[in-house]
Amino acid sequence: MKITSGAGLLVGSQFSQYAEIRAGVQVGSVRQTKDIGPPDLVLSENRVKEGAFTARLLFDQLDSVVFPRSGVYSRLQLYNTNAVLKSDQRYTKWDLDANAAYSFGSHTFNVGGRAAGTLGSGELPAYNQISMGGFLNQSGYANGQFLVDSLSFARVMYYHRLWKGSILEGAYGGGSLEIGRYGKPLVAGNPQNQILRSGSIFVGTDTPIGAAYLSYGHALDGSSSLYFFLGKPF
Repeated sequence: MKITSGAGLLVGSQFSQYAEIRAGVQVGSVRQTKDIGPPDLVLSENRVKEGAFTARLLFDQLDSVVFPRSGVYSRLQLYNTNAVLKSDQRYTKWDLDANAAYSFGSHTFNVGGRAAGTLGSGELPAYNQISMGGFLNQSGYANGQFLVDSLSFARVMYYHRLWKGSILEGAYGGGSLEIGRYGKPLVAGNPQNQILRSGSIFVGTDTPIGAAYLSYGHALDGSSSLYFFLGKPF
């Protein structure tokens, strides 16, 4: 667990109907504590100063936040800590994710992926590792099970509209196939530079507070999970 305090400032602009860019600074401090974890995972509990320049480029043409049936989405995020902002750590983290939806009739295919890592020689600190795992993000594994310094991930989804709502978007049933490769893990012994394959089957419906899913996920190594998920999984 990490305990943080700080402040940030972002400025941005929408430069087309579907795209925007934001940039800013973030300063603060972090103190790490370990509630659970293996004995060999040693975290410094000293407070660390963190100061970073941040940037985000977003393109969103999807026709729905909940169950998109057409359009393209992509997002690139950059996070650079440096001496100018008196950060104790020096690293640059990048994170890119994208997906595209295509439908014919009541059938939809959604293809997506994510890649993330570092630029330069700086290593990610324990408190800012890249998190992955959970429903539609390597289904079959626990939410946030993988904490790593880099990853590449791809997913193919199919969903079918079961009924169309008059106000909300209705209900869908479908499944996914997912594949990912992960870099150096925070916890020794977790998968490193291995290809992990997983998938899911699910039913989902729109609600006044967002999408709700009931899903079963399974991975080829035998890991499996049953999910009740509320929110935006991808």
